Amino acid sequence: MFKNISLQTRILVLVTAVTIVLMSIVVWFNSYSLQRSVEETYVSQLDGMTTAINGRYEESHSMEDVQQIFDYIQYKDGNVIQLTLYGKDVILASTDRNLVGQPSPRELLNSLQSSEDETLVAHLRNEDDGIPKDRLTAPLKEDGVTIGGIELLLDTSESRRLIQDRIRIIVGVGIAMAVLLLAVLSFIIRKLLIRPLLRLREAALSVKKGDDYKELLLDSSQEINEVASAFNEMVGNLEGRYIELQQAQKQLVESEKMVALGSLVAGVSHEINTPIGIGVTAASYLDERSKAFQSLYQDNKMKRSDLDEYLKSVRETTGMIQTNLFRASELIRSFKQVAVDRSVETKRTFQIKEYIREVLISLQPNLKKTKLRVVLLGKDGVSIYSDPGAISQIVTNLIMNSIIHAYDADAEGTITINTSSYKDEMTLHYSDDGRGMASEIVEQIFNPFFTTNRAGGGTGLGMHIVYNLVTQSLGGTIRCESNPGIGTEFIIQIPMKNEG
Repeated sequence: MFKNISLQTRILVLVTAVTIVLMSIVVWFNSYSLQRSVEETYVSQLDGMTTAINGRYEESHSMEDVQQIFDYIQYKDGNVIQLTLYGKDVILASTDRNLVGQPSPRELLNSLQSSEDETLVAHLRNEDDGIPKDRLTAPLKEDGVTIGGIELLLDTSESRRLIQDRIRIIVGVGIAMAVLLLAVLSFIIRKLLIRPLLRLREAALSVKKGDDYKELLLDSSQEINEVASAFNEMVGNLEGRYIELQQAQKQLVESEKMVALGSLVAGVSHEINTPIGIGVTAASYLDERSKAFQSLYQDNKMKRSDLDEYLKSVRETTGMIQTNLFRASELIRSFKQVAVDRSVETKRTFQIKEYIREVLISLQPNLKKTKLRVVLLGKDGVSIYSDPGAISQIVTNLIMNSIIHAYDADAEGTITINTSSYKDEMTLHYSDDGRGMASEIVEQIFNPFFTTNRAGGGTGLGMHIVYNLVTQSLGGTIRCESNPGIGTEFIIQIPMKNEG
């Protein structure tokens, strides 16, 4: 929770906490000092009384004189509740006449004897009458020997009120100073720290979005200005490196396209050689049979059976030539269309399922080397207006990705391509039943230069090219779903009419 609080709030909270602690210490120390001062005043007052009483008592040993002194002190000082003179055995004098003659408390006399000249102070806070009091007791001596004690009971209500008023004033002044300090500190923090940091953040977000960057100029502390200067330098270097990276990536992508096209050319060339070779062999065979038949005719040795056999050979051979030339023609037509679409980025209206079937024909040389089966599903005759070259390269890269990564060399499997349309959107659903991928690989599969086959020569650009083709060239979306041991699915959604 504390992590979500702003820097300014954190600093103010910490400063407030420190201020409260310091103020508490000041208030406690001040109240303690005042209390000690009051106690020292009371002790001085009792010491003066003790000196006077000791002098009078040593001169006359008359309790009436002491009693008169007690009464006079209580009369002059309204805070004096009670004065008592303790003898060794009984109470000798007191402002409370009922106490005179009663036994002196032994605990008090023992404590006075052990304290020597020290005046004892006790604070009475929670008595029944609710009046705060202080009890001060001093030893009564004769010829340096403690013979009793004098007790002064004072009403400390007034002194407590003075102390409380003093504390209130200190707290009020402290709070006012703390509020002023926090206001000034808040202004300074916001001006010298928060605003420059917010401008740095806005500049960083601008760089992240790819907007045109304007050099950041701050009028703040030296440290913040140095950070801004370092940020400007970093962005400048980053833009230069980004341009270099874009150029390198563009070259690699174009190189990857040319490699794929070269592989397609090599595969189709090899595939075309077979039917053409069969056609050449059949034509040579037919030429030999024609020459032999012509020789029989010229020598007048031709029989009806020779004519029938020759005509049969002609039919079989021409049929073979026609079939293989048609196969070669279909391969050349498919290759020509796919190659042109890949080399020229032009949009046109075409039937999506039929076009994918032509792409699959051009990929037969690669698929014939495997035990994989490609199933093409979907409604026939669905036309879209888009970039056919992008469709061709997407299908090619997906199939080559499955061949290389999803299956072992001699593994059997099925690749399914299903096309469907709804309203103004076409969905191409591609799936294989290969080994699948872990979730951490799925998350990075469209990242440039990410590959799990680096040792096998993988560049990591195939699926990145697919992603760019779908999202940029076709204006659509693509997502990948995969689980280890189950297979992989790619769901591609593109507009039926791509005007972008």
